Amino acid sequence: RLISLAPSITENLYALGLGDKVVGVSAYSDFPPAAQAKPVVGDAFQLNYEEILILEPDLIIGDAQLVKNYMTKLEELGLPVFAINPINLQEVMDSLLLLGRATGTMEEAQRVVGEMQEKIQSVQVAVEDLPPQDSPLVFVEVWDEPLMTCGPGSFIQELIELAGGQNLAADADGAWVEYSSELVVERDPDIILLTMPYKEELMARSAWQGIKAIREDQVVEVDSDPFVRTTPRLADALVDLAIILHPGRFE
Repeated sequence: RLISLAPSITENLYALGLGDKVVGVSAYSDFPPAAQAKPVVGDAFQLNYEEILILEPDLIIGDAQLVKNYMTKLEELGLPVFAINPINLQEVMDSLLLLGRATGTMEEAQRVVGEMQEKIQSVQVAVEDLPPQDSPLVFVEVWDEPLMTCGPGSFIQELIELAGGQNLAADADGAWVEYSSELVVERDPDIILLTMPYKEELMARSAWQGIKAIREDQVVEVDSDPFVRTTPRLADALVDLAIILHPGRFE
């Protein structure tokens, strides 16, 4: 009987074939769709300890950064907790293997990680001989007011670099930061990735009309979850991104 305290953990448990063992999940556990039918026991800010006790979990699994807020209380209640905190793609695969070991699904974990490795390898092969001048400059807009993007330490930057691109905000102060609209115009990205569905609004910004990505209609809306959740879908996001950046290499 498993309880997940993060949407990414929920997704990983289902990826390991443990969906029928999941008895409770955190808010926003929306993938796969079957997870939406599970009882919600809390979110990043608050847990329903009474509900958790009623569900009688054998193991509670969460993100280390979030679980630390609840750890003392969970331990006082005598509840076993397993936490992971991957910060890059390799650590996501390592954490899946740890999760497989903790839940008795090591064989399935190895299969899932193997599929991720194959996808990553396919991208590496496709872009390994890429000339520097063919590495597009990418701006990722995660919010419009205030303008926000992703920088070093984010999964999106790692994926951009693995896919043969350059992150326009690679020199930003952190993983998720406010950013200067004027600097985006000055640096003139080849491609703009939008994690929110408002391409029409972005394309109409008067101050951005000189940007190459807008002139050449290289503004692409993407579903943000595969790009930021620490799950096997990160490898799918990498493949999708590589196709966006270098379509000719994946024909």
